[in-house]
Amino acid sequence: MTTKIIATIGPKTEAPEQLLAILEAGVDVVRVNFSHATYDQYKKITKVIKSFNRHHHERHVALMLDLQGPRIRVGVLPTEGLLFKEKEVYQFSYSRKAYQPGGVIPIDNADLYLDIEKDHPLFFGNGMIELLVKEVKNKIITAQVVIGGRLLSRKGINVPYTHIKKGGLTPKDIKDVKFGLREGMDYVALSFVQNDDDVIHLRNLLGAKSKVKIVSKIERALALKNIDKIIEASDIIMVARGDLGIEVPIEDLPIIQKNLVRHAHWQGKPAIIATQVMTSMIKNPHPTRAEVSDISNAVFDGADMVMLSDETAVGDYPVAAVKILRKVMNRSENYIYKSDLIS
Repeated sequence: MTTKIIATIGPKTEAPEQLLAILEAGVDVVRVNFSHATYDQYKKITKVIKSFNRHHHERHVALMLDLQGPRIRVGVLPTEGLLFKEKEVYQFSYSRKAYQPGGVIPIDNADLYLDIEKDHPLFFGNGMIELLVKEVKNKIITAQVVIGGRLLSRKGINVPYTHIKKGGLTPKDIKDVKFGLREGMDYVALSFVQNDDDVIHLRNLLGAKSKVKIVSKIERALALKNIDKIIEASDIIMVARGDLGIEVPIEDLPIIQKNLVRHAHWQGKPAIIATQVMTSMIKNPHPTRAEVSDISNAVFDGADMVMLSDETAVGDYPVAAVKILRKVMNRSENYIYKSDLIS
């Protein structure tokens, strides 16, 4: 078994020479994140990959289009943000207008008030700030600060216990899928999957004859309750540890990772491990020892692919990150399959 490498393309790797460098270093799948990418960027990346594949018959680099999904964000706040202090009470409501001092904090989801309930938690800024809903009335969500911090504009909101009824594919996602079908893609990654209906909707959009494989990103706590049906409807699952690590207790995340890989393999489906694989290499030429152990443990868990995100999208050492990831995974695979204690 050879664990495959997925690399996310961004400002540091989208130029042809930089993209070719990471492909030569050992990338198997190129991920284009449509939370940020444009159609023009996608076309240019596709052109480079097709050229690479034509000249490297022994390899085939695949293309993954990663959909933005129904991400909920805070609206426009003052430049310095808002400092939340414990036990303070704030109100949130859908609005495209900027926040006014003392007023309601704008969010970009018009229907959240219909889905969220009293005592549901709200997490902001990668889980650093936590509030608890106290009341939902007149389309306004009132919540009290449990863990404070400084909230800045456009930060993501996580609602782990709230079922988003209009989740799944957004109008933007549908448009992006149709674009991907025209331009070519091997995988399409579905964000914030809640249940198998989300996957089935995407499958129907792709069409019965499509060979594009669906990657269901497991990043919502609610998805864990429906995981076997989600896996059955999907071609691959991704353990997206960023948002998932906000929505579940952090100490449970390693156990959940192992169980997700196991459940995927029970149904004969591959599993991807993603997020913060080698975050230190965004600014440093070498990973931490803990990151190396994390990669090795992903291989021991049976991960079929490991994904780099900011390491290759915006990091200063994208080629080195790919080479080190390949080196660590190869060594771990040799240990498992050959019982080779010494390299």
